[in-house]
Amino acid sequence: MVQNGTPLPAKLAGPPLSDRDAVADACFRAFASIDQSNEELLKSSVTDDVYTDIAFKVCDGYDELRNKVWTNVSERVDTVHYLTNMRVSIDTETTARVTFCAMAVHCIVGKGYEELDSTKFTTGAFYNCDAVKVEEGWWKLKVMKSTHIWGTGDRAIMKPPREE
Repeated sequence: MVQNGTPLPAKLAGPPLSDRDAVADACFRAFASIDQSNEELLKSSVTDDVYTDIAFKVCDGYDELRNKVWTNVSERVDTVHYLTNMRVSIDTETTARVTFCAMAVHCIVGKGYEELDSTKFTTGAFYNCDAVKVEEGWWKLKVMKSTHIWGTGDRAIMKPPREE
């Protein structure tokens, strides 16, 4: 896993973010949690009852997301996620919707830059998410759904090792 300096904490210093920026920040924290293998960021970005349907893998709840997907990717694969074209709708004081595009580059831990021609798996997807404002004033993602449009490279990079 690549560590690039000291990652920013979940709670940023400075004045509070607007609700729209705070919802976007929940998205950024969720994907940075994978890129930085930082469970604090994951926990700060999703609810305990989060429902995800990402890359054709469905998870119901934080523990299932962490155990079935997040641990495999964040510990075995170096990733960089690029989020763009983000649009946030604050529907009520405590609910919001967000859409964005994401491109993700995946490679075997430590091999992406060390071996310049190393195998990678790159994807492009659209995301639709629901967010809620929780007691602490944080915005967290409650539903995350992706529509993966394309992929290139070796998809086998993403498969967890077989248990024997």
